[in-house]
Amino acid sequence: MEYFTFSVDSALLNELGEKLVETVQLALIELVKNAYDADAPEVTIRFKPTPNGGGPEIHVIDKGSGMSFEKVKTYWMRIATTNKLADDKSPLYGRPRAGSKGIGRFACRRLGTKLELITVAERKETHNTETTCYERTRVSFDWKKFIPGSEVTTIQCPGEREIIDEEQIGTTLIISGAEKDEWNLRSFNVLKRQLAVLVANRGVKRKGFKEDPGFNITLDVPQFDGKIKDLRKELLSAGWGTLTASIDSDYRAVCELEASRIGTRTITSKQHFPHLKGVSLKVGIMPISKGQIRKTDVLSLEKMKEILPDWGGVQIKYRGFRIYPYGDDDWLDIDRDRGRRKGPVEGELSAFAVKLRDVDPNRVLLSMLSMKNYIGTVEIDSAAQGFDMKANREGFIQSEAFDELKAFVRFAIDWSTIYRDYYIRKEAKKDSEAAREYLENVLKSEIEPGKIVESAVNYIEKELKNIATELPAAKSKELQKTIEKATNAILTHEQSSKKELHHLRLIASTSTLLLVFSHEVKSLLGLLENENAALASLEKKLPKSDALFVKEIREGLSEAKGRFADLLGLTSLIGTDSRIAVPQTLALVERLAKAKECYQLIVKKYDISIEHDEVPNNLVIYDILEAELYAIILNIISNSIKSVIAAGGNKRIKITAQRENGKTVMKFLDSGLGLDEAEFEEVFVPFITDPSGKLYQNLEKRLNPEDKYIVGMGSGLGLSIVKEIVQARNGSIAFRKPKGNWKAELEVILP
Repeated sequence: MEYFTFSVDSALLNELGEKLVETVQLALIELVKNAYDADAPEVTIRFKPTPNGGGPEIHVIDKGSGMSFEKVKTYWMRIATTNKLADDKSPLYGRPRAGSKGIGRFACRRLGTKLELITVAERKETHNTETTCYERTRVSFDWKKFIPGSEVTTIQCPGEREIIDEEQIGTTLIISGAEKDEWNLRSFNVLKRQLAVLVANRGVKRKGFKEDPGFNITLDVPQFDGKIKDLRKELLSAGWGTLTASIDSDYRAVCELEASRIGTRTITSKQHFPHLKGVSLKVGIMPISKGQIRKTDVLSLEKMKEILPDWGGVQIKYRGFRIYPYGDDDWLDIDRDRGRRKGPVEGELSAFAVKLRDVDPNRVLLSMLSMKNYIGTVEIDSAAQGFDMKANREGFIQSEAFDELKAFVRFAIDWSTIYRDYYIRKEAKKDSEAAREYLENVLKSEIEPGKIVESAVNYIEKELKNIATELPAAKSKELQKTIEKATNAILTHEQSSKKELHHLRLIASTSTLLLVFSHEVKSLLGLLENENAALASLEKKLPKSDALFVKEIREGLSEAKGRFADLLGLTSLIGTDSRIAVPQTLALVERLAKAKECYQLIVKKYDISIEHDEVPNNLVIYDILEAELYAIILNIISNSIKSVIAAGGNKRIKITAQRENGKTVMKFLDSGLGLDEAEFEEVFVPFITDPSGKLYQNLEKRLNPEDKYIVGMGSGLGLSIVKEIVQARNGSIAFRKPKGNWKAELEVILP
């Protein structure tokens, strides 16, 4: 018997290096990803002009862990090695591997005809005593030797290794023989935008690994940028604005904002910060809006969306070291204030806001972005006083100095928010004025404020009717009738939208109170925990009969605390920024149980049964925001509770769910008043709260006055909001004719 083995033709390298990696910028990105995976804190990319007028000589220099001679031989020289798949995190910092296919090195072939690899790794030799030395490995590759028809394993690449006493570890790739016209300004800008995702890593601590100092890239490419550039600094100045602040010799905050359509603005605070000598900050302000990106050569909207969830936040560095958890949490209370819909600025900033035209100092903070939309760092050096670390090294002990630090950073951010609100109003006014002027030129007359839509529709109607007169009589009459219906629909919709906007403002004010309540209760829960501990201590000192009484009180408080904590967890979803929040796969049973808890008091009080036993424990809803799923469940259960209370008698609500034809089908059944089939569609129309007139009339009779605040008396928007969410997730919602003793059946289908 004879055996056969595969051989590898050099043409394979052409497939890997030139066809799989289609462009030079993607090829270079693959090499930088390799440096990231090697735990490099920084990389330098250098383009050196060549004297013969050809393409640039490209140097990729990293300060990563380097490779030993054996690793070069075992991994680098092995095509499509799987070592990164076997270990999907970098060894030192635990970075998720950016590359995994084992072909990134052949990107060098796409960039030029020759490669010189120089890598230095630490090597430990033990001769009675342990000493540290370094191993430098150098290999040269001439890709022109790997011609189709030749055997890859027979082509030799000369190399050498030497043991040295002292050297900077890392890897240098020198690529030459590039084609003359491969690189241009456009391809270089594509490269920068792709690399922006990597430099957004400003440092993080991963469990079981050494603290990651972050990753930075320096570009030394005079052909396009004209000077050496720090890509992270470029990233921070690529969004809508860059905010810097420091403390002057009088201990006042000196802030500077450089922003789109605003230019450079400065302010010096009246407030003093005596503990913050030497403190400074630099923050990139990054709203998710394509029109507000100042440097499109560095940052794209898609890359911004990729960066912000992982790396957004204002970090703190104390004496050069990052302090956790600041930057991962809402230590500046930005999202808390956004959740509360806090509008006014206070103190000296209020007086400042008044001076800006069209800015309302009582609503200006409504333009504040989420905590994740700010990327930057506060630097605290040794000159600052009053900062003491907690025993576990996780954050600072609460102090006057730390309170000053928060006030300093919020002063700067709130000031920049005032200018951002000014910018938004200025841009909106400019667009509105441009539209109005254009229409006035067309109509040859002035348009009253608030009547732009009406004037535009009337003009279109008039012009179309003129066109219709040119048609045969029958078609002209038909077209004019269609025009009248269409224009009437537009004007009716505008009036409805104005009414809806007014109503939504009222709802927004209600949610403001809810979130204020939520925040205040969180602080009370901490006090409740302390009181519970005090009662537990008292319980041990009392006689048995009294101790049992105290124990019952303590257990009741614990139960109430747990219920409040669950409810507050739901209210926090209201403050989630949906532009940044990511759709998830969510277990349905868990969300149904939490939703039921929201109505626990009313359910017990009115003896209402809510069943969801038939919902499988493993059933999930795919690709939906958690806030959206709760909005669906809570609105529907709320409507059912109202209906069963209004109907009286046996008050039952039942929820079922199952997977059918690749979709999740949920059914909400209740024993309430029910709906006429003629009302099945009408109830989804905004502001129609009770089409039959029976619900609230009966509810008023059976509901205790104090419970109106729990079930609500109806805005007419609940089911319309639910329908919008369901349809946005490619689902459907409809009332069905109920079977058996049920009076209403609402079916929700989601992918």
